[in-house]
Amino acid sequence: MHQGHKLSFSNVLYTRFDRYMNSDFEITYRSNYQRLFRIAAKMLRDSDAARDVVHDVFMAYNFVQNDKKVIKDAKNWLIRCTINKGVDFFRKNKKIVSDETFAKQDNTSQTIDSQIDLMSLSNLISKLDGKDQSLVVLYSEGYSYKEIAEITGINFNSVGKTLSRILEKLRRDYETL
Repeated sequence: MHQGHKLSFSNVLYTRFDRYMNSDFEITYRSNYQRLFRIAAKMLRDSDAARDVVHDVFMAYNFVQNDKKVIKDAKNWLIRCTINKGVDFFRKNKKIVSDETFAKQDNTSQTIDSQIDLMSLSNLISKLDGKDQSLVVLYSEGYSYKEIAEITGINFNSVGKTLSRILEKLRRDYETL
């Protein structure tokens, strides 16, 4: 080995860290984490549970990547996985966050009335089945019908009709509160 090419432990460590920080996984993580967290938080109404779910999603993604399996659309795969793991978490834990806890997590600049409305609506959404809940969450995140169809596997032509039915049910249930 030439004297000028001697690598120190810190150089090797930095090289490995730099390679990791610029890896496909890290790029995917950085560009999708906030989106997945918002989806999980809306579904579970618990920021700690949402972090756990998103962690599990990225662990699954890393596992699939290490197995050299091909994921055609990482963003949609991650969203679908977040929804599925969120539904699984909800079923396993049967955890309903109290309105008081949810209010503490919400933006404090909102008025009390709008917080109560939001809590009531969130409670109604949490009572929907997993498929319906995921459609509402994706719609509330601003996804198009086409994107919702791709993520959920529902026929594109059915997305609008199904969402309309779900939103009408939520509207009726909300008005009876």
